[in-house]
Amino acid sequence: MCHSLLSTLILFILIVFWAQKVEVLSQVTGYVGLNVTLPCSFIQGKESSNVTQSQRDFLSPDRNKTCIIVFNKQHGKSVYESHLKGRVDMDDQSLQIKNVELSDAGSYICTINTFPLGSFHDTTELHVQGECKINL
Repeated sequence: MCHSLLSTLILFILIVFWAQKVEVLSQVTGYVGLNVTLPCSFIQGKESSNVTQSQRDFLSPDRNKTCIIVFNKQHGKSVYESHLKGRVDMDDQSLQIKNVELSDAGSYICTINTFPLGSFHDTTELHVQGECKINL
């Protein structure tokens, strides 16, 4: 009886924990010279938690990881040195890149830190194509 109750309790805790997640698009296409948004949002589960910090990192094709931008509710927004500095902003957890360049292609990791449940993350792959031409 005790073993069954313990198993049920562990399963319940895992289900609640798994219900919290970061939701992103797995792939986004950007076009040279235009702006692109990489959406990211935190999905609350049954157990309430507060988002304390959002962070976006760039993982280049050669697997070098660079912190791009961090937003903390207490300390505000910090943009770090990278090839994206001056062209990025964050709205909630979504990352906006202005004037996309070919070198912006790669993986973008969205990490959401919450209290009391901890950290959650997922990755979007940004593909960059040449200038978008519209035929009228």
